[in-house]
Amino acid sequence: MNAKLLLGIVGALTGAVLGAVAWAAITASTHFQIGYMAVGVGVLAGYGMRVLSGGRDRADGIAAGVVAFLGCVLGNLLTAAVVIAQQEHYAIVDTVLSVLLQPELAFRLLRAGFDMMDLLFYAIAVYAGYRAALKPPAAAPANVNDTPS
Repeated sequence: MNAKLLLGIVGALTGAVLGAVAWAAITASTHFQIGYMAVGVGVLAGYGMRVLSGGRDRADGIAAGVVAFLGCVLGNLLTAAVVIAQQEHYAIVDTVLSVLLQPELAFRLLRAGFDMMDLLFYAIAVYAGYRAALKPPAAAPANVNDTPS
C-alpha cells in the first residue's frame, strides 16, 4: 500500500467521523433521525480521500467507499446513543462511550434500530464516497489549429 493511499485513508476517516458526529448532533437538536445524512458521511469520506491522496486510482474510491460505510455505522451508533441519553436523561458523553466501548451493546443497538431503508442509504453513501474520492479526468486541451472560419 502506498503512502498516498494511507494518507487518503486518514482523510477519509476524518471526513467520515466528522460526518457521523454531525449526524448525531443534528439528530440531537432536531429530535429526528435523518437517514440521508448517511450520504453526507459518504461525501465527506470521499472528499477527505481525494484531498489527501490525489484521487486518481480506483483503490482510492474503493477505500473511501468502505470508510463511508463504516462512518454510516458510526453515525447510527452515535445517533442511537444520543437518543438514549436524551430519553433517559443520561450524560451524552458517558452514553456514547458506553456504546462505543461495549461491542455487544453496539451490535444490539444497531440490530434493534435497523431498517431496510438503512441499506439503501448505506449503499448511496458508499457510492457517494467512491465518486467523491475520484477526481474527474483532466479536460483535453483545445486544439490551437482549430480556428473558426
